[in-house]
Amino acid sequence: MAPLDGLRGLAIALVLWHHLVESALPPGRGSWLGWVRAGTSLSWCGVDLFFVLSGYFIGGILIDRRSSPRLARIFYLRRAVRILPLYYVTLAAAFAGIAAGLAGAGHLFPAWVYGLFLTNFALAASPVWDWLPLSALWSIAVEEQFYLIAPWVVRSIAPAQLPWFAAGLALLAWAARVTLVLVFPGHPLAAHVLMPLRMDTLALGVLVAWAVRHAPAQPFFAALSAHWQASLAGIGLVIALLTVQGLQQGDPKLCLYGYTLLATGFALLVALVAGGRPAGLNRLFAFRPLVHLGRHSYFVYLWHGLIGAGLIRGLAGEHFVLHTPAGATLVAGAVAVTWGAAILSWKLLESPLVALGQRHAY
Repeated sequence: MAPLDGLRGLAIALVLWHHLVESALPPGRGSWLGWVRAGTSLSWCGVDLFFVLSGYFIGGILIDRRSSPRLARIFYLRRAVRILPLYYVTLAAAFAGIAAGLAGAGHLFPAWVYGLFLTNFALAASPVWDWLPLSALWSIAVEEQFYLIAPWVVRSIAPAQLPWFAAGLALLAWAARVTLVLVFPGHPLAAHVLMPLRMDTLALGVLVAWAVRHAPAQPFFAALSAHWQASLAGIGLVIALLTVQGLQQGDPKLCLYGYTLLATGFALLVALVAGGRPAGLNRLFAFRPLVHLGRHSYFVYLWHGLIGAGLIRGLAGEHFVLHTPAGATLVAGAVAVTWGAAILSWKLLESPLVALGQRHAY
């Protein structure tokens, strides 16, 4: 569905805004730019939307093919050809840049941490983020850890029990975050980056995937579609209330209620688009540039720190502040170059690999 790709486009647009725009805006509320920075301080939640979408897409694939005797093997093969080549090309480019002295890398973990998708574990034990092009990889580490266990969970849980299991995982993630705040308050990043503590987003995505495939849930989707404006307003209100509080990754208030509200709100949004399918909302998310960005989001996610932030840093310096039309033009150009590179990557590398994976049937 094009609107689901549009949702993915929204998610990556939020990530781009957070890393390339919001962080470069002048702080404080003495100017309208400061107010824009404060008003978009929750743009990092694009990752949470990605997680819900991943739970929905992957959950749907596995639910549909649950009875296949080759479920795990084909699933891992297809995920590997989709994820690994571009991921390791990205790592090679990042470390080549570091070795050549072209990047102000700052704090780094050993290369094997990134290569084995353990960035989130390293960050959980660290008080600070590492270099942007590599620190952003914590979320794909969460995804990979989800991929490892998802086929076995869906295969072993009876379809009728799957929604209860997913809801239980969401509750368990909340309990784990609360426990972390109470017992280990000195590790705020752990609540943000560890898969067991963020599995409510993934689990609720799987729950939506299950619901759209079951007839008893259709009256719910019909009611959701009939009142989609109110649902969308509620999601917006939740994001606004969390934004007003100025909550950043790992904040105790996020652990107590913020992450749960974001996961629930984004799951409701995916349910609206995928199950309710209200014409007005789906026309909005079927906006062609948004859909196009969503379909190229994997490359943009991996490379926006290298290409986008790299161009900005190289042309405007390490301490770039976005407060002039020239600065806005620079950021827009950096995004455009990243997007253009994503188109080339899709045509030359990613699309052939996806086709290769699809030759192997479940």
